[in-house]
Amino acid sequence: MASDPREKIQTKGAVRRARAEAVSRDDQSPLERVNRDLAILNMRLHGLTFHEIARKLPEAGFRRVSVSRIHAIVAKSLRSCRDQPARELRQLELMRLDQLQAAHYKAAMGGDAAAISRVLSIMDRRAKLLGLDAGPEAVVSLDEARQTLLKKLDALARGQASEKGDADGKK
Repeated sequence: MASDPREKIQTKGAVRRARAEAVSRDDQSPLERVNRDLAILNMRLHGLTFHEIARKLPEAGFRRVSVSRIHAIVAKSLRSCRDQPARELRQLELMRLDQLQAAHYKAAMGGDAAAISRVLSIMDRRAKLLGLDAGPEAVVSLDEARQTLLKKLDALARGQASEKGDADGKK
């Protein structure tokens, strides 16, 4: 038996490495790995944290996977679909917002102040996602654009009037 604490640490480290190697050399087929990765992505899509996914994988019938491995699987999947149109992601977020709003809407209409606040927050998030809210800077830029356009139109009108006057004077 190892009496030196350093030997115990080295032994524990060797056991951990052996377990990790056994897991990495698992006899999972590529199809099983794809199914596991899909399950991980589905759980992440439903809002589970990486730690929650690690706890729930064995319950879903898959082998235990480390949190760092789950993170790597999700990151790899996101990199591989980098070209996915933003429209699809926006649609997904809008569907989630619809579900959340539906869950609180009846209570909000019944006068529940907390539900009203939640529904308004959801509506605000939806407006931001769709670009419906024009921030103060957008309003300012619209006013500036309007003023610039009016000045140009005024200058054009004065220029045409002076040209017309010049043309009348030359006759």
